[in-house]
Parts: sequence; structure tokens; C-alpha cells
Amino acid sequence: MTENAPDPTVSKNLEGHPGLPRWAKLLALGAVIAVVLLVLVMLLVGGEHGPGMHG
Repeated sequence: MTENAPDPTVSKNLEGHPGLPRWAKLLALGAVIAVVLLVLVMLLVGGEHGPGMHG
């Protein structure tokens, strides 16, 4: 009868790694969105920055 009982060590190995938690995915997504917005603002606004500002 013990032959049909599942081996607990085998079931743990088949499950694999559960992956990143939801908070880590959301934090990474927020960081990517912030960087993209920052780059867009820098490219679109630009300002009056150049060699003439430093002299």
C-alpha cells in the first residue's frame, strides 16, 4: 500500500520556483515607467542647456 503513496520529495521538485512576487513585479514596472517618462520629458522639453550656459 505504501507503493502508491506520493513521495513528498518528488512533488517539491516538480513544482519548481514560484517566480517573482507581485510586489516585485509592480515595483519593476513602476521603475521602468518612471525612467521612460523621465527620458521623454528630457527629450521633449530639452530646455536651454548647451555650451553657452556654462560660460
